[in-house]
Amino acid sequence: MTFRRDARNNLLKVCLAAGISSGSASFAAAQSPVKSNVVAGVVVESTGPATYRLPRVESDKRVDGIRVDLRGVAAAGADSARGTSATVASLAIPPTSNELTAQLLPAVQRGHNLAQRGAFFAARTEFIQVLRRVAQAKDAMAGNEEHSRQLAAGLRALDEADDFVPRGAQLEAELNVRGVASSHRTPVLKDYYQEVMPHEAVAMYHSYAQLQLSQAALDEQAGSMALYGLGKIYGRQAERSDDDVQLIRGAMTMYAAALDSCPNNNLAANELGVLLCRTGHPAEAIKHFTRAIDIAPTATAYHNLAVAQQKLGLGAQSAANEFESQRLASIDRASGTMSRQAGIQWVSPAEMANFSQAAPPTPTAQPVAAAQPANGPPQPRR
Repeated sequence: MTFRRDARNNLLKVCLAAGISSGSASFAAAQSPVKSNVVAGVVVESTGPATYRLPRVESDKRVDGIRVDLRGVAAAGADSARGTSATVASLAIPPTSNELTAQLLPAVQRGHNLAQRGAFFAARTEFIQVLRRVAQAKDAMAGNEEHSRQLAAGLRALDEADDFVPRGAQLEAELNVRGVASSHRTPVLKDYYQEVMPHEAVAMYHSYAQLQLSQAALDEQAGSMALYGLGKIYGRQAERSDDDVQLIRGAMTMYAAALDSCPNNNLAANELGVLLCRTGHPAEAIKHFTRAIDIAPTATAYHNLAVAQQKLGLGAQSAANEFESQRLASIDRASGTMSRQAGIQWVSPAEMANFSQAAPPTPTAQPVAAAQPANGPPQPRR
């Protein structure tokens, strides 16, 4: 077999960087010799697919059974008004959780692809459409519109929270919080009579949004991944806005909602830990990195845990988890996982001959990694 390299110059960097993040503090340093207690590196985001380990919710409903029921209800509807109302209700029977996930995950993946290319508006539209369909399916099953209302309330609360952020040369002290809240539909300050500062109002609105969004997508994998995707969009926009505080807060709210809706979303757990670590909360970040490892142990999760522990001065535990991160990364490299993620694949000699006869592709500029400081603690990076 011949090895075709699409990213030859970056292979080593990709293989090393792809395997880093959260881990379990219970991994003993005595398991393997560790030469140094200093962890070199930074917390990094997950690079896995838009799925995670979540047990599928089983349902008693069957497609064939639904068809039979619809025919029976339609016949009854011809005889009486009661039958007619039953027909309308039966037509709203949603797909089972398994079917809904299978239908919506391609849309989730499209949203992630759009976000990676910087098409944030189109990606956000994809994710919100996924959440809308999840809410509609859950409403049809429950016979009400509660989940759709929760979705609308959560998204609206995030939009209205921006009204408490000063614009231009305006100062927080000049904002009339009560006056601003009086024009909102978000109810969190309606019956709250204590004095509220603008930043406190923003936090309250985001907490309300987190609750509403998590309930709208409760126990639905596709919905949780759509919330995760919205969090990634906030994070990418924050990068382009000098780590804007409000955008980072929005990302954290979305990741937290994704975790609340489906506690097995290890990707959301890792991303929430990354943001907490980068904003100066390594102790809280460790909890989320450990949670991500408990769900799906990865080199990325173990590395992130090691970085957070290093920030807290837990040298021995940090070194042990970094050792485990590198061990898992070496396994991924040996299995070809890192190569496939970097766009590298094995091809037969005949395929390679055909490829070599074709016109060479136009070389493209490769991104250059930003230089890391020679000394000092590791700093977060994207």
